Amino acid sequence: MLYIFVGQEYVYAKKYADTLLEFDIPEKTEVIERDFDYGVLYGGGPWGSGGYPTVVAYQQVKTNLSERDLFEHYNTKDFEIYFEGTEEVQKNGKDQIWYEGSIKNKRALSAEENNEQAIEAVIQYRKEFSYPFFIDLY
Repeated sequence: MLYIFVGQEYVYAKKYADTLLEFDIPEKTEVIERDFDYGVLYGGGPWGSGGYPTVVAYQQVKTNLSERDLFEHYNTKDFEIYFEGTEEVQKNGKDQIWYEGSIKNKRALSAEENNEQAIEAVIQYRKEFSYPFFIDLY
């Protein structure tokens, strides 16, 4: 019984994490690291979960695209885009991680391609659900 409950939570969480993890990677970009995690008591994690199920998926990418091009590619979904130096890794007592930081204003993004030296960015998708078992009714 426990296996079914825990296994089903993983399946639901993975489904939402795949919104980012299966999203097309733009040209001139490679994924350095990717992962997802989920939990109910995320230890004050993303949005201070307050006991609600929360899923966090992230990709750390290296790209020769401009900041603006990378932003435009990922801005089609509800993703958070942190450029190198604007992100801070957060970790709770269960070693679950997520990113916080400042997201650059669209007008402040560089339009210059980075052909000489690639830039790094973190693309994150996080979702807090209103009900247990990763069901969202609102």
